[in-house]
Amino acid sequence: MSLRSEIHDKLLEYFTQTYEITPANFNVEIPPEGFGDYSSNIAMVNAKKLRKAPKVIAQELSELLKKDKWIEKVEIAGPGFINLDLSPEVYITFLKENLSGPSYPKVGSEKVQLEYVSANPTGPLTVGHGRQAIIGDVLARVYKAVGYDVTREYYFNDAGRQMKMLGHSLWVRYQQFYGKEHDFSEDDYHGEYLVDVAKKFNEKYGNAYVDRWDDETQKIFMEFARDKMFDWIKRTLKDIDVNFDVYFRESSLYDSGTTEEAMKILKDKGYVYEKDGTTWFAVSKIIPSEEDRVIIRNNGDPTYFFSDIAYMLDKYRRGFKKVYYIWGADHHGYIPRMQAAAKALDLPDGFFNVIIHQFVTLKSGNEVVRMSKRQGEFTTLEDLTRRVGKDATRYFFAMLDPNTHLVFDIDLAESKKMDNPVYYIQYAHARISSLLEKAKEKGIEWEKGTLENLKNPQEKVLVREMAEFPEVLTAVAKENKPQKLCNYAYSLAEKFHSYYNANKIVDEKAPELSADRIKLCKALGGTLREVLALLGISAPTSM
Repeated sequence: MSLRSEIHDKLLEYFTQTYEITPANFNVEIPPEGFGDYSSNIAMVNAKKLRKAPKVIAQELSELLKKDKWIEKVEIAGPGFINLDLSPEVYITFLKENLSGPSYPKVGSEKVQLEYVSANPTGPLTVGHGRQAIIGDVLARVYKAVGYDVTREYYFNDAGRQMKMLGHSLWVRYQQFYGKEHDFSEDDYHGEYLVDVAKKFNEKYGNAYVDRWDDETQKIFMEFARDKMFDWIKRTLKDIDVNFDVYFRESSLYDSGTTEEAMKILKDKGYVYEKDGTTWFAVSKIIPSEEDRVIIRNNGDPTYFFSDIAYMLDKYRRGFKKVYYIWGADHHGYIPRMQAAAKALDLPDGFFNVIIHQFVTLKSGNEVVRMSKRQGEFTTLEDLTRRVGKDATRYFFAMLDPNTHLVFDIDLAESKKMDNPVYYIQYAHARISSLLEKAKEKGIEWEKGTLENLKNPQEKVLVREMAEFPEVLTAVAKENKPQKLCNYAYSLAEKFHSYYNANKIVDEKAPELSADRIKLCKALGGTLREVLALLGISAPTSM
């Protein structure tokens, strides 16, 4: 049960009953301390519609609200805010209903797909990939929790120019084992990580490919490098508890005939033309401000864009109602051409969606690490996770709006102090677990608590914060903002720590009060545990 939504429904009911019209959209908010438990602007946003002063509307509605058993006190403030205090029975009822865990809202049921990371297996994952992985994973967890049929998908290029460059780069490293110096091509991958892969190749094939380079050799090196890199990527993602339902290979689009189907649709609709030996998609016919794009090169090789068009068609053919692509900010310019492709394929409005995230700067002390996969100047996601741990890695990547540049402070993330938000939140859960153990040792039978002794204002604040759980999940799912979950976890922990520091919770001299307080803490611990699970973070019982 969401207390805020219940208040919203009551105001809607009383307004409609009084004025016999549907009100304009209004808000129910948690006001600053001293202005009630909840506050609404319903009177102000409907003043023009009713041709009445906001305070008059507020007064008329307040007369009905005062008769409601849910409401203990009603005040009209400022230009016409309605401030409400709920009766203690409401909070007791809520706690009893949520002792076994918080309730989940039902937001949707459609079949949706989230595709994220999707890094080509040309090297280890960087911290930039890490942010995308956590944003996607947290959103997928929340979407599933609120009712959607969710598929998590990883798409990777297993052919094409970049894979050929990776294969050649591995070949160069392999030759070095035999004292053969061959030059890297301009776009090859120079990273030292390929030395270890070359060592594994040498263990398997020995000197069979020394000074040998032909089509067969290129294919062998490309496939070996691809498989080893992708195994590494999967291990790195597993270390941060990121898993996928589907690993989709680009090559399957060509094997299944989806690319041919996509090309036929584009041609039949007049969106394809030939120029200078290349095949173009007429993006400008759909979005005049955009340039036309090559989809088949003059050597017959398809571009990534053409594969992406076919891939989007494949997603639609699989029955998804909405698909979400999670991309880095450097892909922002790619959105219009994909929107044009969706229209050309005659896909429904709202099917294609993109979540953009900004870049990550890794910081330790005053040092900022530059990242460039080709030159090997980068810190891997694996290195970061090994240093700060899975929990801190996940929280820090999720804690800011995806559209905000993230400075990942390693020193803060690995600290065991209260200024580290992960430690601060987990410590709240550990404290609650400790209180339950202490109550057991002192013989406090908290299961028998009636909750009627909870009269401290801080206790009402704790219950009200717990009641925000459905609202937070709904907002995360509708706005694609995983940081709201982090903010909520921190707020729960902050209010608990404040309560813990100001009150004696386990007191042998006041067993009935102690039982009620332990019951409250247990319910809060359950909510905190659910939030941490959605974030993919552990809930320790001791620290």
